Amino acid sequence: MKVKNVAILACVAVILLYYAAGNSFADSAKIKSVMKINRMNSYIILINYETRETWTDSLLFKIYCKFDGGDFVFTSASLSNVQQGWHKTEIGIADVMRKRYGSLREYKIELYCKGILIDTKSGY
Repeated sequence: MKVKNVAILACVAVILLYYAAGNSFADSAKIKSVMKINRMNSYIILINYETRETWTDSLLFKIYCKFDGGDFVFTSASLSNVQQGWHKTEIGIADVMRKRYGSLREYKIELYCKGILIDTKSGY
């Protein structure tokens, strides 16, 4: 009986540690707002985000876009040495995409920290 109780407590402890480790990445950064603008016939996706750690490394944004003529994925460069606070970044989508595939109908932005998905936002 004691062995069974110890095994259950060990499993609960492992689950709690795993949950805490996963949340530590999720608390490191968050997308606050997203806006699509049209500049010189190309799309610019403006992203406002907040980092909560003193220094944050390995942030990556992915944008899943649905055009009239197809679906595409665009990524940002990896951002490292980002200080705590509010930040802005933008991802440009060339006018060739608009000419060839039509208007951007909807998009979804994912924020990754150290390879782990920590936040998403959608826009139309």
